[in-house]
Amino acid sequence: MQLTAHAKTVVPLLLPETRDENGEIAPIRPENQKILHYFEHALDIEFDVRRYPLPRVIENIGKGEGMGFGLSKNTERLKTMRYSDPVFSDFVWVVVRDDSKMEFSSIRDLKGKSVGIVRGIRFGDEIDSKRNVLFRVEEDQPQNSSRLKKLLSGRMDVMLVNSRMSNAKDLEAELNKYLSDKNIRTEMQVNFGVKVFAKPFLVDHIHFTSSIDSAPEVINKINAAITRGRKSGDLPALWKN
Repeated sequence: MQLTAHAKTVVPLLLPETRDENGEIAPIRPENQKILHYFEHALDIEFDVRRYPLPRVIENIGKGEGMGFGLSKNTERLKTMRYSDPVFSDFVWVVVRDDSKMEFSSIRDLKGKSVGIVRGIRFGDEIDSKRNVLFRVEEDQPQNSSRLKKLLSGRMDVMLVNSRMSNAKDLEAELNKYLSDKNIRTEMQVNFGVKVFAKPFLVDHIHFTSSIDSAPEVINKINAAITRGRKSGDLPALWKN
């Protein structure tokens, strides 16, 4: 008797694209690849990954093209999207040029500052309400190099950086190494680096999403897989590796 292979359900998965310094779409981060593989195995499905700019990801999820991953919540998105439980959390860090006299302990310290944020990124209703009111938003490309150049040149006062890193000094060392490796500084900026404040701007919870008009079964299955993964320790192990 000949056994046939089990055909897995293919689920379109829409991910925000990031681009490298050459404008090419950057690969999915290895830690996120591991998380996606965990859910493919847990749900016995196969993701058909589609990369778009973030605004188009949000639009297409709302239209029902597929599921999304890597999005945080706000009221506007909840009008068109259904969210899973949080899969993991990113830290959002406040980064300034290392000669800045600015101090940071709360959002009030951003008053009057120009703040570099990846285009389309949102950090919840409370912070969204302060955009271009308490502080000025400088929306930019996803790659860090673009915002770092503006930060070093004084074209923005602050940049916000999402990172899985939970320690500010680790991120600070990574960003300064990136500045050197990529030769981003001009001759006038050769003595400048960046510093990362010890207190995160916020902790950003990351979810799977689907259209609000879609059936809730897949999100329910994802939530069950999240619960199992947390209980077994399999998911926390992926966050650390």
